[in-house]
Amino acid sequence: MKLVKLRYTETLIRSAVWAFWRRVTGWRYFLAMAVLLASLIYSVAHGDRSWWVGVSASGLCLAIIVAIALYFIHYRGSITRFRRMRSPEATFEAGADRFRITSDIGTSELSWSTVTEIWQFPDYWLLFFSRAQFMTLPLADLDLEARELILDRAKAHGAKIT
Repeated sequence: MKLVKLRYTETLIRSAVWAFWRRVTGWRYFLAMAVLLASLIYSVAHGDRSWWVGVSASGLCLAIIVAIALYFIHYRGSITRFRRMRSPEATFEAGADRFRITSDIGTSELSWSTVTEIWQFPDYWLLFFSRAQFMTLPLADLDLEARELILDRAKAHGAKIT
């Protein structure tokens, strides 16, 4: 059983949410919005007032709203959980089949099989449990042994590592 004390900061949380949002939306999302916008501008500039222009404009507005909502929903949830902590620390215990994270706001014990993916960034890792539910692990507090254990256990249980 590997035991590690993790320290969180608001800056780290903001950065993790921003990284999540950037990767989820990606350049293809913004390319699609740019193509849709260009098509819309072209159509309107050439006098097209058909139903297709209305659908395109609605689609563009919806795409913008979804991107903004995705960021703010995750940001607000993460910052709210962080600010509820009296002490911005958590204890991470990694075992062969399970891991536990404990802070002053609660404890979660999960099987490694619940980790579907790990996104690696220079300052933190995001451990995913579903497409939109993740946990942030600050790397400043994880030694090489702990990192290898986490990656090994997650891979052994089918997680994708990126």
